[in-house]
Amino acid sequence: MPITICTVAVIYKALDRYYVFGVRYNPSPITPPLSLYINYEIDSLLNKARVILFEKKTSRLAEVDLFIPHSEIAKLEHHMPQSGFDYVKGRMIIDKKLIKAKIKYRGDFLYHWAWNKKSIRVKLSKKRLYKGLRKFNLQAPKRPEQLNNYLGLRLAKLLGLTAPQTQLVHLNINNNSQGIHVLIEQLEEATLRHNRLMPGDIYRGEIVGKDAFVDSGVRTLFDSASVWDKMAINNHYADDSIEPLIKLISLIQNKDEVDSQKQLSELLDMQAWAKFSL
Repeated sequence: MPITICTVAVIYKALDRYYVFGVRYNPSPITPPLSLYINYEIDSLLNKARVILFEKKTSRLAEVDLFIPHSEIAKLEHHMPQSGFDYVKGRMIIDKKLIKAKIKYRGDFLYHWAWNKKSIRVKLSKKRLYKGLRKFNLQAPKRPEQLNNYLGLRLAKLLGLTAPQTQLVHLNINNNSQGIHVLIEQLEEATLRHNRLMPGDIYRGEIVGKDAFVDSGVRTLFDSASVWDKMAINNHYADDSIEPLIKLISLIQNKDEVDSQKQLSELLDMQAWAKFSL
């Protein structure tokens, strides 16, 4: 009987998850088969059994404790994934005090929010920061290696490149362990200050996942400046000014011209570009 109940539960959860993220929502360009959802539910069940049966070890990683009322979780979950991208009210423990926070899911692909372990963004008030951060992401690694993003950002710091703060943390939500996440500073003006740089423009370009421009003719980020926006601004210029970006894209599109190469070398920090290319 227990085996039958477990089998029914696995199939039901797999079908429900497949319908939400594989039928109702178009997960393109990733289209996992139903078998992936079934295998995931089986693995989840086995992992729960391991947690119950085997001794728990204390994590040496920093703990991030979030508390979200069940009514707010219901708002996040009521029509996934779209409902998950709106902030809900929550709390976070900082210096042993319960601090107000806004919380939502984040990420472009279903690997970030289709499973039990989700990627999360936290926004705090300007007066109560976490390690100097007001906005940060708790990323559920989407690749089997798990450490790719974390190690990449750590390497960038070691090379002296401008990069967001990052660390591995153990996330708890309502006192329930959510496993290891990668805490990554949300790119914004504060990122420049943390890297001892003057305020300036930070551009963000995205054309995949939920940010894809369907049938637009734009295939790469450097086809058009219109697929970029700003995450931080240089207040010496109009907020919508993107002249440096337009210039960069134009030079890249005409990169084979001798004069373009010269202008690119003047526009870019060549030492930083060389380190980034590593």
